[in-house]
Amino acid sequence: MKKFFVVLLLLAGVYAGSAYIFGGQVREQYFSFLKKYERYGIVSLSNHSYERGFLSSTAQTLVEVKVPGSLDDMGEAEVSRFVVRHAIEHGPLVGKGGDFFRNPGLARVDSTIEPWVVDGSPDSLFTQFPELARATSEVHVGFEGRVQADVLIPAVDRSIDGERVTWQGLTLRAEVDPASHSMRGELNMPGLVVKTGEGSIRFEAISSDFDLSEVMPLVYSGTINAGISSMDIIPATGDAIRVSELRLSSDSSCADSLYHYTQTIGVERFTVGESTYGPAFCELTGKNIDANALSQFQTSLQDLYRTMGDTDSDLFYDRVGELYGSLFAQVLAGTPEIHMPRLQVVTPMGEMTGAFSVKLTSPVEGAALNPLLLLQHLEAGAQVAVHEELLKGLLRMSLGQDGEPGSDELEILVQLRYNEQIEPLLAQNLLVRDGDVIKADAMFANGRLAVNGQAVPLF
Repeated sequence: MKKFFVVLLLLAGVYAGSAYIFGGQVREQYFSFLKKYERYGIVSLSNHSYERGFLSSTAQTLVEVKVPGSLDDMGEAEVSRFVVRHAIEHGPLVGKGGDFFRNPGLARVDSTIEPWVVDGSPDSLFTQFPELARATSEVHVGFEGRVQADVLIPAVDRSIDGERVTWQGLTLRAEVDPASHSMRGELNMPGLVVKTGEGSIRFEAISSDFDLSEVMPLVYSGTINAGISSMDIIPATGDAIRVSELRLSSDSSCADSLYHYTQTIGVERFTVGESTYGPAFCELTGKNIDANALSQFQTSLQDLYRTMGDTDSDLFYDRVGELYGSLFAQVLAGTPEIHMPRLQVVTPMGEMTGAFSVKLTSPVEGAALNPLLLLQHLEAGAQVAVHEELLKGLLRMSLGQDGEPGSDELEILVQLRYNEQIEPLLAQNLLVRDGDVIKADAMFANGRLAVNGQAVPLF
């Protein structure tokens, strides 16, 4: 029996020592994270306190957010502050309750949000939204560095300055694996309603999931899906708009330092007033995008956010514009391609379909600064087909009317516009009629443009 207790004490000592060592590793990771993201645009992070123990530790992170477009009494940007309190359980056993021995790891971190109190008064953010104090997160840190996180932001129902916000909360479940440079997860937001004197907007069932890998620094490939079950926009005056089953997706990959992607957006139905449109669908693909250029752009942009405190200044936007210009020039120095293989919109007045493609046939140094040189290496094509009645509907809209047929006087005016704008193009074969559908097929190659097989001078 004595030997048993000796062994038990030794095991307890080993466990306590292991927990203390793991606690040191967690502390190092915590402060390393704060140093890396000490300032990022309008958000600043700093340690308010850290108390380390044998089996557990506690920490407080001060978060400061510059509120865009608002000034304090000193004429400086208003800053909102709050504290994130962390309860850190050291490994190796970090489970809860009956799961204490399951899923061992380096640490488990349970976090909550608290207001930043100055002279006995909490920050205005918590005065307006006290529900934020119920926000929680649970993070599991594995021995190999894998992080699993569950975040819950509670529902909010508040009236502020005559505006009412009803938010049904948000949940996020994510996993980040540094060893494989991957991240995956899912986000769900049941609903959001904002009502103002100018109308209201309502979102229902917003969701997203992602599975990404970092193929180069700050360049990720994989899949992203997002959707909104419905969206209603009801203005104080005018037609209400309802969008149903909005879906977006992105699928990307990287090979030989070239980035490729396919993105789609689809809407099952959208209603404006009494008119119903849809379905509508668009697919966009990109090929041979310089991944090194994307990585340099993302790295420079992140550095800009970390070094410039004012991200709402002309200087900041000028710097961002310079980065985009550099990215554009580097991409054009390769053989990028952009295609839209499918565009479809169904309306009460008929359907519109289309497609286009643009690509550089060979690398062109300095093409961004020399459009004439760029044209010599550019190949492009576009096809469009529009129901004739839909064209007339667009002409009605250009006259300030809705697209539906109106009075006899309006229809006479629409027909006059049609005869002036569309019929001459049909006569020149720049548009062709196929039954009740108007079509066009344009091709550009070797610096020459052809429309429906007919050469068209550029200048």
